[in-house]
This record gives sequence, C-alpha cells and structure tokens, in this order.
Amino acid sequence: MNLNRIHDISLKWKLLIPFLFLSFTGTFFLILFNLHSQINLIETHEREKLVGYYQAFADQVADREQAALSLAYTLAGEPEVQRAFARRSRAALIRLLMPVYQILAEQFGVKQFHFHVPPATSFLRLHRLHQHGEQMAAYRHTINRVEEAGKGVAGLEWGDTGFGVRGVAPVYYRGKFIGTFEIGFSVEQPFLESLKARYPMELALLIPTEDDRGFTYLAKSSLTLPRLAESIYTRIFRTQKPEMLTSPPEAKGLAILLGPLRDFSGKSIGVVEIGVDRAATLAEVKRNRNLLFMIMGGALVVSSLLIWWVAVRFLRPVEAIVQAAREIAAGRRVRTIDVRVHNEIGTLADSLNEMLASLSEARREVQAYCDTLEERVRVRTGELVEQKEKFETLVENAPLVVYRLLPDGTTVYVNRFVEEILGYTPSQVIEDREFWVKTAHPEDRRRLAAGLQTCLEHARECRLEYRGLHKNGGEAFLLNHALPVMDGKGRLLAIDGIIVDVTERKRLEEKIIQTEELKTLHEVSARLAHEIRNPLTSAGGFARRLLQDLPAQDPQRRKAEIIVYELGRLEHILKMILSYIRPISLHFSEEDLNTILEEAVRAAKAKINSRGIALEVELAAVTPTIRADRGQFLQAMQHIIETACDHIPREARLQIRTSGNGTAVIHLAYPGLHVEDNDIDHFFYPFVPDELMEMNLELPLTKVVLHKHGGIIAINRDKDNQVNITITLPLAKRE
Repeated sequence: MNLNRIHDISLKWKLLIPFLFLSFTGTFFLILFNLHSQINLIETHEREKLVGYYQAFADQVADREQAALSLAYTLAGEPEVQRAFARRSRAALIRLLMPVYQILAEQFGVKQFHFHVPPATSFLRLHRLHQHGEQMAAYRHTINRVEEAGKGVAGLEWGDTGFGVRGVAPVYYRGKFIGTFEIGFSVEQPFLESLKARYPMELALLIPTEDDRGFTYLAKSSLTLPRLAESIYTRIFRTQKPEMLTSPPEAKGLAILLGPLRDFSGKSIGVVEIGVDRAATLAEVKRNRNLLFMIMGGALVVSSLLIWWVAVRFLRPVEAIVQAAREIAAGRRVRTIDVRVHNEIGTLADSLNEMLASLSEARREVQAYCDTLEERVRVRTGELVEQKEKFETLVENAPLVVYRLLPDGTTVYVNRFVEEILGYTPSQVIEDREFWVKTAHPEDRRRLAAGLQTCLEHARECRLEYRGLHKNGGEAFLLNHALPVMDGKGRLLAIDGIIVDVTERKRLEEKIIQTEELKTLHEVSARLAHEIRNPLTSAGGFARRLLQDLPAQDPQRRKAEIIVYELGRLEHILKMILSYIRPISLHFSEEDLNTILEEAVRAAKAKINSRGIALEVELAAVTPTIRADRGQFLQAMQHIIETACDHIPREARLQIRTSGNGTAVIHLAYPGLHVEDNDIDHFFYPFVPDELMEMNLELPLTKVVLHKHGGIIAINRDKDNQVNITITLPLAKRE
C-alpha cells in the first residue's frame, strides 16, 4: 500500500475515514459486549437455578435424615419397645412395631426398621424378618458411631438392603445401653422421580464401581440424561466441589451441574448429576443476536451520512486555517487569517492572529532568557547545595537520633547519633525493618509497636517513653517523638521522628522521689521514737524500782521480772530504730576494696580470736577500686564480720573473699549456729534481744551505709546450713 497517497488525501477524508471506522468498531464491539453480557447473564441465571436444584436435592435428603432420626428416637423411647428389646424378644418387637412399619412404608416411603445389638450385630429386620445375626461393624459406620458416642446419627449410607437415608438411635433400658434402632428411607429411583415431578430437571446418582476405575448409575430419573466423561465424575468425586457444564460435547443443548454426594460423616461417596434443557434459552439468544446486528447496520448507515454532512459543511474553513498554520510554522506568514465564522473555528483563527502578533516579541524574550538562564541555574544550584550541607551538618551533629520511616515501616534515614545511644550503625538500622521494636525492652515492645502502628495507620503524632537495649546489653530510657508528614491531599508520605536519651532525667526523678520518701519516713520515725521514749523510760524506771523493793520470796516478784525484761526489749528496739534513722553524711573517694576489707578483719580480730574461729581470707588478684566513704564503709564491714562471728559455732571456719569483674563482690560464708529462715530474712533487723543485743544496734545503719554506696546485698542459707552473704558494689568509673 502506498502510504504517501493516504497522507495526501484531503482533510475531509482524513476526518471521515477515522469517524466511520470508529463508528463501525464501536458499534460492533458494543454489540459483542451486549451479547457476551447477555450470555453471561443467562449462564449465571442457569447456574443459580441449577445450584437451587442441587440445594433442593440436599434439603430433601436432610429432611429425610431428620425424619428418620426423629422416628428412630421416638420408637426407641417407647417403654414397651425397650422392654421387649432388652429381653431380646423378636416376637414382641414384631407384634409392637409391624403395624407401624407397614403404615410408614406404604404412606411415607420408609424402607427399613432394623434393631442391632452390640457390637453392630443385626437382631431384627421388620422389612426382612428372615435375615438377622450378621456382623455389620465393617461397613455400617453409623451403628459404630452410635455405640461409641451414645447419641443418634443420621445420613446416607450403604447397607445390605441398598443405599438410603438412615437414622440410628441408641436404645436404653433402665439407664443401660442395650443396642440401637434404625429407620431408613430410600433415595434411589422413586426419590429422584418425586424430585423431577416438583422441579423441571433430570437427576442421576452415580457411585464408584467396585474396582474404583469408573462410576456406575445408582439411580436415574430419565434415560435421556447423557453420560459424561469418567474424568469429570472422578474430579468431582475427589475435589468435592460442584461444577457446571454448559452444552458439553456429550450433551448439546443441556446445562449440567455435577456435585458431590456425601454420607453421614461428610465423606464423598458418589456424584449427583442434574441437567436442564437449554433449547428455549439458545433460541432467545439467537433472536437477540440477529436483532442487534440489524440495529448495528442501521446505525452505521445513519452515522455515515451524518459524518459525511459534517465533513462537507464544517471542515472547509479548517482547511484554510491548517494551511495558514503551516505557513506560520514555516515562518512564511505574517498577515492575518481571514475566516468569517463566529464559532470555534473563528475563535481558532483569532487565536492564530494573536499568536502572529506576539510571536516576534516572544522570540525576543526567549532569547534574552536563554542568555541569563545558565547563570541563574548555577547560582540556584549553589544555594541548594549549601542549604543541603547545612541541614545535613545540623542533623548529623545533633545530640539526638533523627530518623524517617515510610508508611510501610521501612527506615530510610537515621543519623549517626543512633550508634552512640544504641550501639548500631545507621546501615544496620536501615537494613532491619523491625529495628526500633527489637531494640526496645521486652516489657515495652508491645506498647512501642502499638504507638508506631497508630502513627503510621492514622497519621497521628506519637510520643512514647520506653527502655531501649544497647548492643552491649545495657539499658537506656528513651523519648521517641514521631510526627506524620502529609502531602497536599492529606495522604501520609512518611514519619519523621527524634529519639532523646532521658536516662539521666529518669534517674534524677527516681532519686528525688526516694529522697522525699526517706525524708518523710525519717521525720515520722523520729517523731514516733520521741513519743515512745519518754513513757518507756518512765515505765522502765518504775518497774526496776518496784523489782528492787520486792523481796526474793514475794510471789509477785516473778511478774515484775517479766515486766522489766519486756521493757528492756522495747528499749532495745527503740535504740535500734534511733540508730537506723540517724542521719548519715558520706564523703566519697576512690578506695582499694582489698585494703578496706583487711582493715575491717583486723578491727574484728578480737571477736574472731575470742571464739576461736578459723579465718580464711582470699582477696582478688586485681584489686577492685570503688567509690566509698572509707570510715563508714570500714565500720559497716566490721559490724557484718562481727555479727557473723556471733552466729558461728566456736572453732568453726569463716571464709571471706573478694572478686572484681565488671563489679566488686565481697562474699562471706560460714556455718550457721541456730540460724533459722526468719534470722536470714531479718539479718539487719534483729529485734529479738539475745547475747548480741548491744552490737546489733549498728546493723540497720550498716545496711543503709551499704545501700548508699550502691551496694546490693544477698543473704541465703544452703542445704548444709551454711550462711552465704554476697555484697555487690559498682566499680569506680575511670575518666
């Protein structure tokens, strides 16, 4: 084909040919779409109708299942039937139930009345009186299930008398299970014919052959229903999913629905085939197709004439404008275009005339702008680069973590400060989408994940405080403040956030709270001790004077001794409370733990020697250095060693050792002398007076001193009755 000849045809034909082509194509495809939609609609209607027929079949089967089970339960609950079955009297059962069976069989299609005794053994068939005694456990699974569960079961199942709906109910006599009773309905030829009479359809039931190589008809409502390929029946049987076939090769003019046939347990035991005639539907589709093509032909004729008239009538001025536009584009035309019409074509001509007037001016402006454009671009690029460098410098050097998240949770930017707070490089953060949640403390992860998810899904500001886990295992309190970034249409673009380390602030808040609590406790304790001390002193003085005035043989003297003893205990407790609430002022310095412990051992030497204790001291090879008030810490360790000596049996062994690996640790071990669990729990609060009374006054203060040094004390007793005291202290920080 010569394309140049097509290119050279007039504007009229250039417009006419595409319009005609589009008119024909649009009408043709519109008709095809209409036909396709109509066919789809018809097939959808047929599918719904077939599915309804299939459901009607299933409903009829379900109704028979319900009826069979209801009748079985009703008759199994009759006292006379239970009594006769319990006596295993076939004659009595026949006399009671045969009239009922004959009525139900003639009027309602009941096929079986069958009694069974455990285990699944036939006892009496009213429909076959001569046949009984066979074992049915291998194929009558409804009976097995009723015997196992003690509840009725209904559904489709094979039996000696054929295939049908069976309802099996348990039979009890005087609360004891004695067997089962079954009522069965047929679902074979008569059942299908009754459904065909109610609905305009053909039905067939197919079951696998004995060798499982194909399917055979169990029942069929009409001989005209064709047989399909075995592969189709096999697929429906295995997948248990209904399928619809529209005019298959074996059944032209029919719509067929194939569905699974299930037994009482839901297992596929066959295939249900339902077919309806499509002759009327196909004839209607043909009439509609012919009518649409006639309409298409008429529409094409009318549209062709209309397009021809439009092309001839209105495109003449366009040719003049096109020619003028070509001349303007080539730079050969400077005169105005004369088109005397007042529609869109006239407006186009006026626009071209205005373009001619301004063309020269526009060319001059463009040339001037080009002369300065390069310089402007260079200056603006420099400004942008400078602003970008300032921003990056500010963000990278800020003492906080700055990050950006996409709506899917991916981190696309994080500054270097994250490495200082959490120990991970920016590249490690960006590679792991779950980084922020993973590095949170396990107890805070769910709360942090929920907050970030809310910010991402609902574009809300999120402000959370949580504990972050450093790469080396340490913890830090973090404040995460995330803000949504939106576009002009209100859609979420990203989440910008900052993370601030607020660990010091958190610790300061805790210290303030502890200080206030201790201050309140100190004031209350001091006031209470003051209020107790005066009456206690008076009572103690009078009690001791009374004891002195009573002769030794006076029967009241024993009571006075008890009063003096108990008042002494109270005075001891009061002294201990006063020692515990006594204000302590510590002056810290870096000290050698081994040296302080050696001095404490020397200070307690008298107590150690007096009890003949074998002392075993093992100090760390690398001396731990701690921040401590030397005098207060030395006294505290001396009190602990002397208290341990009073608990140790004479001539026993006391072990003391130190270690330092990340923390400073002091460990004391000794055999306990009459040490109970209560003594371990109240080691530093021995309120019960004993031979250690005076020295124990310092023990509560000892615990306070160790805690103020940041110490953690653990006391326990092992199975050999050995007491272990472990004191853990922080090492001094090196600058």
